[in-house]
Amino acid sequence: MSGAFFKKWLQNIGKMKEEVRERFSQLWSRKEVKEEEWEELEAMLIQADIGPSMAVELVEEFRRLRETSKSGGDWQNWLYEKLLTFLKNSETRLFPNASLENLRVILLSGINGVGKTTTAGKIAHLLKEKGERVVLVGADTFRAAASEQLEVWAQRANCRYFRGSAGADPGAVVFDSINSARNNGDSVVIVDTAGRSHVNKNLLAELEKVVKVTKKLVEPPQLESLLVIDALTGQNAFSQVESIARVADLTGIILTKWDSQAKGGIIFRVVREFGLPVKYVGVGEGIEDLVPFEPEEFVRAIVY
Repeated sequence: MSGAFFKKWLQNIGKMKEEVRERFSQLWSRKEVKEEEWEELEAMLIQADIGPSMAVELVEEFRRLRETSKSGGDWQNWLYEKLLTFLKNSETRLFPNASLENLRVILLSGINGVGKTTTAGKIAHLLKEKGERVVLVGADTFRAAASEQLEVWAQRANCRYFRGSAGADPGAVVFDSINSARNNGDSVVIVDTAGRSHVNKNLLAELEKVVKVTKKLVEPPQLESLLVIDALTGQNAFSQVESIARVADLTGIILTKWDSQAKGGIIFRVVREFGLPVKYVGVGEGIEDLVPFEPEEFVRAIVY
């Protein structure tokens, strides 16, 4: 990741970082800490979207460390290692076990308004920069505006665009697009599925069908099923993961809208509670404003 992108990615966790780090430092250095102060630290962590269970775990371990350690700097090293364990075994690379000689497919799902279509275009750009032959597929056949928007992004990314006819079955569109990609010598297919409510059973059934069609055409290592969620939605984001994971066989998460209100803790919760790695973080509207997630650098920026 370039220094400029990394800085942009992390700049908006500054306030959360300073507040949390200052509170840990204060409690570490005091001779006595009142019970309500521990509760305040716990509440601060929850407000940072880290979640109740992890907040309790962090505070309890920090209290034990404080009682047994005499070294002034130990708490930062402990916190770094502890937060990193929440992201343990999180495979942030795309297609880590895929054969690069064979076609790979990325399915993007998510509710309306999370930035899914723009994310598809940004991924296409990233892969094109690495020399991949990319085709963007518009599987939302009921919203003309969605197809038109994706076509614009295909032009920006300088990649091929495939769309089905209006009202066509999305599963059939995906089937045809994958076969078209093989015939055309493309290396990566990126499918932008219809934006859907995570509580609409018909739309979830449609997504499940798209996933099943895709899995019949490519082997598991060649498929990434990624859920795009808004980093600002807090608890609602976890409801989306729970619902869509049941039908989409998810392999990872992309967090968009990482702006001044993003708190950072959501990353730990997604990985810890759902066992899903964060693959990318969206940091702006430009075609290059999609950053590969790097756990070590992210945690280091929070702690030190």
